[in-house]
Amino acid sequence: MGDSKMFRILSLDGGGIKGAFAASVLTEIEREVGQPLGEYFDLIAGTSTGGILALGLAFRIPAREIRDFYRNMGPDIFPATGRLGIGGLIRQLFGPKHSHTKLRTALEKVFANRKFGEAKNRLVIPTYDAISGHVFVLKTGHHERFKYDVDALAVDVALATSAAPTYFQAASFPVHVGSSFVDGGVWANNPVLVAMIEARCFLGVPLAEMEVLSIGTTAAPFNIANNRAAGIINWNVGMINLMFEGQAEAALKQAKLLLYDRVLRINVTTKPGEFSLDDASIDKIDRLMNLGRSEAVKRENLEAAKRRFFSEKAPPFVPIHAAKQ
Repeated sequence: MGDSKMFRILSLDGGGIKGAFAASVLTEIEREVGQPLGEYFDLIAGTSTGGILALGLAFRIPAREIRDFYRNMGPDIFPATGRLGIGGLIRQLFGPKHSHTKLRTALEKVFANRKFGEAKNRLVIPTYDAISGHVFVLKTGHHERFKYDVDALAVDVALATSAAPTYFQAASFPVHVGSSFVDGGVWANNPVLVAMIEARCFLGVPLAEMEVLSIGTTAAPFNIANNRAAGIINWNVGMINLMFEGQAEAALKQAKLLLYDRVLRINVTTKPGEFSLDDASIDKIDRLMNLGRSEAVKRENLEAAKRRFFSEKAPPFVPIHAAKQ
């Protein structure tokens, strides 16, 4: 049985359409548990696509519906960009690859007019303030200081954390007038340390009482030998991938040093180039979902997850600051 005294954290990596892997992992675990997964965690952290997943779980949207969102809406959010001709190539050199409007429309179908402060879990959602040039974390009202984000629309929070540079334009955030945010993955693609620091510094939880379930979006060996003398054009989006992958690995290893064996990581290593943040062909999405299911039902993953995180529900979250009705 899990220890009810432990403060249970769910950490969800960024990764664009590769979030279909994590959504499938969550779907299979939720099927086994038979209850909404969000009810078992004291704090959920999610970056980029992980932020979308975190919001969905915190609003008690069934994990299978979030998984289906990736399959049904992914090809529209990330349309194929391989045959754009010279005009399309020039547009990509000087602007984002994909339409911010399509992403917003898709997210509105999931979150409607829900406000961030209506979340039933404590949430921390990393993003980056493109105006002031500082890291930024959007937070529910779980501390007396955290009252400025609760009235934001969940859609705006999702856009703020998932506007990956070169893929989408920076996202405005109406609750913070004049602000503009880009993907939290530029500094916290794996938000596990963000969550641990939140728990320790703002919620007063000792490290010894933290238990973390960390779910990735697949990983691939990233060889930069061919780019060691490359310029901007040759690096292209490879620079973004390197930044995301490097940070995610570092955060995970640091978390394990701090918590020892109290970090359960569910992820899979794939072949280099097999998946990308925006390759949303149905074939790729289905493969990601199949990989997620396979990893979720592995005995060593499923039994450990059920024993350590899903034996007893977390106390209900009562925010200090709630969204205005």
